[in-house]
Amino acid sequence: MMSKRAQKLNLIVFMMTSFACYQGARRGGVWLGLGPTALAVHWALFVPATPDKVRRIIVALMAGVSGFLCDTALIAANVYVVRESSRGFLPAPLCPEWILTLWLNFGFMLYLYRGVLTRRRWTASVTGAVFSFVIMGNASRMGLVFFDDPVVLKYMIIAVCWAILVPLQAWLANRIIGGTQVETQS
Repeated sequence: MMSKRAQKLNLIVFMMTSFACYQGARRGGVWLGLGPTALAVHWALFVPATPDKVRRIIVALMAGVSGFLCDTALIAANVYVVRESSRGFLPAPLCPEWILTLWLNFGFMLYLYRGVLTRRRWTASVTGAVFSFVIMGNASRMGLVFFDDPVVLKYMIIAVCWAILVPLQAWLANRIIGGTQVETQS
């Protein structure tokens, strides 16, 4: 069982990894590896402290693949456009590496927070919708993604997609790991 202290530290490293994804994408070029490197460090620090290492990684990969497919579909449908200099090896309309890394990072945290997301019927949907505005709003303000008019409609499309995807990911995490919550020791 992962201690509450380790869970809090995991959350801090999660936020630092997310920040690294944005900053690496903002700077482009060699900096694009900053997010994936931070994710690798995150996993290296916390996989050893995870009771069910394999399932935690499987959940992270599931969230990464499903998020990648969702965002690739949104990009292909011209819901939003990704700044070319924020791409590495994956060409348009594929989801760029920094967004994939954000999804993998989120999936890694599902191991700890899937119980919170599935405790109430609408929690995961509301969380997905709210985070779509936060994440895409940050990316837009940083010039990493662009929206054509009508911008509000584009944000709403993403919010609806994520309001469906995040509960699906949380449900799958529960199916993969078992149960609804991870027990913690004090």
